[in-house]
Amino acid sequence: MLNQLNKIYHTFTNPASTRFAWVGAEKCEIIFLNDFRWSPQIIAWNDLLLLLEGQQVNLPAPKSYFAKDVTFKSDTPIFFTTKRAMSYVKDGCVDDRETEMMDARWKVLNLTCQIAEEEQRPVEPCSKCLAQLFLENENGYWFFGEATNATT
Repeated sequence: MLNQLNKIYHTFTNPASTRFAWVGAEKCEIIFLNDFRWSPQIIAWNDLLLLLEGQQVNLPAPKSYFAKDVTFKSDTPIFFTTKRAMSYVKDGCVDDRETEMMDARWKVLNLTCQIAEEEQRPVEPCSKCLAQLFLENENGYWFFGEATNATT
């Protein structure tokens, strides 16, 4: 369903799992993290929290190609899909406060059913229809979770 974003907008998708994962994100209209799994190698937890709030974040860029790090200071819409919400684990235990801070930054839409394969139809990318889906609900960031038998 959200793959339409890639056809409608200039999109930054899934960062690489390297230190320079976010190079190019600052130039995109939206960020779409499909099947995203947080890792400190991709982005520090506190930087991700700031990024989700539209605050300035300095992200590393290779100095062989860039004179300075990437400065991301935009309220770029961010969408991501995953099987479950992100939890911050420190010393083997979930840090409830940090996890709650992350949860507060997402608008969650849980998809709980799957359309039978014989009933599925191709959907042409439509910015109006996609916008209507989001606007009919509350504003905010979106997390598209996947239930046990669901697809996104």
